[in-house]
Formats: sequence, structure tokens, C-alpha cells
Amino acid sequence: MVWISLLGIVTLVLLARALGFAKAPLLADGAQARRVAADALHDFTPTDAAVASDRRGALVAGDDGRIALVRGFGDRWVVRIVNGAQALASGDRLRITSREAMFPAADLELGPDAAVWAQRL
Repeated sequence: MVWISLLGIVTLVLLARALGFAKAPLLADGAQARRVAADALHDFTPTDAAVASDRRGALVAGDDGRIALVRGFGDRWVVRIVNGAQALASGDRLRITSREAMFPAADLELGPDAAVWAQRL
């Protein structure tokens, strides 16, 4: 009986993956990152964006000085203002640790701009 339950669970997991439910969203470019941030945040007018090399996250600067982190959770985008967050640049990577307890740290590979974005935060 246990084997039947396990087989059923494995079948459901494989079916969900085959249908695309396990896929994380990817950003096409900086323009999409700016649109996502503008749609998610009230009175946010994006001016600049840096998309991570894996396209799973981005930083978006607003005209008011706020910086938004756009990252995928499940199949959706989550956007948070991260001004004042701990930002540590190491080579091409930027690690952002938010003060929000339930929002895990983000690692973005931004190339040579990682240090510039760390200073902006």
C-alpha cells in the first residue's frame, strides 16, 4: 500500500513539472524589470535597471532614489524596496540581505556594476 502512495506522489510531481508548474520566471531584459517594479509599487517611476545574468532577478532604480529588488518566487515576481539593506559586492556578484525577516537574501550576478549598485543601496 505504501508503494502505491509513493508512486502516486511521484507521478503528481512529474506531471506538475511536465506542465511547467516548477519553472521560475525569467526576465527578458531591463525594460521588463522596470515594468514589473512599476506595476508592483505605488508611485514608483523606474529609471534604471540591472538584470542578473541568470535573469531570475534585477535591481530597479526609481526617480525618487528608491531601489527595488525584483525576484521570482514560485511562478510570480515579488518586488521589495531594498534601500538600507545590507549589500555586499564580491567581484561580479552582489548579495542583498533585506531587513525583512521572511524575505531571504538575494544573490545577483550583475557583472562589473555589482559594486556600483552596492553603493547605491
